[in-house]
Amino acid sequence: MIRCFFFVQLLLLMVAVPSFAQDKAQNGTEVASVSETIVIPADYKEEGMASWYGEKFQGKLTASGEPYDMERMTAAHNYLPLGVKVNVTNLSNKKKVAVIINDRGPFVPDRIIDLSRAAAQKLGFIDAGKAKVLIEPYRPEPETQPAEAATSAPVYKKLYGAFYIQAGAYKVKANADRLIERLNKAGFHNTRTVRVVTDSAQIFKVQLGMYKTLANARKAHISLGKGFPGTFILADVIQD
Repeated sequence: MIRCFFFVQLLLLMVAVPSFAQDKAQNGTEVASVSETIVIPADYKEEGMASWYGEKFQGKLTASGEPYDMERMTAAHNYLPLGVKVNVTNLSNKKKVAVIINDRGPFVPDRIIDLSRAAAQKLGFIDAGKAKVLIEPYRPEPETQPAEAATSAPVYKKLYGAFYIQAGAYKVKANADRLIERLNKAGFHNTRTVRVVTDSAQIFKVQLGMYKTLANARKAHISLGKGFPGTFILADVIQD
């Protein structure tokens, strides 16, 4: 009887292990390798100010888990999928580069992307520090081939995931609580406070959300109006 019991347990274990491995593969949270093809909607465009970050962050881990390398063509963005490749054009001189999004930021309202030093160098704004840019989906330069042989890259119809609007960030929690009260009075009740501890301080971030699509987050962002300046959208994005 005991031998039979152990035999049944062994059979159950042999069945469970592959199932567990499959679940782990399906539900894992690891960032997709940048070598995989990740794309965004073909009509996606974003215009705004870009900055760059260099030696101070060299070697530090990015949101993708990779160490930051200022000599690689990479960038930080608040909500584009990690691993996606985009074209960035400096609107003042029309120089263009392709970069891979491997980090999150910049967490300030007046900038839309933080570029690596190498990317900023090629765009020609190292000394200026900032430049007005246009972000578009990456499209490789066409190869020399008959026009009818060219094929367009596949695109996803939309971006969805966990989108939030950051309304403010404070070192004193009472200030964050006061902003939440103002937001509630204005009709925004989907607020949350995120506490972030750094080496030198703790920060209380006030955010609205969650919004399941970028379109919904943008609508809510517009509805905030001028009464809540300095807000911006951020997210951890999932693609189907």
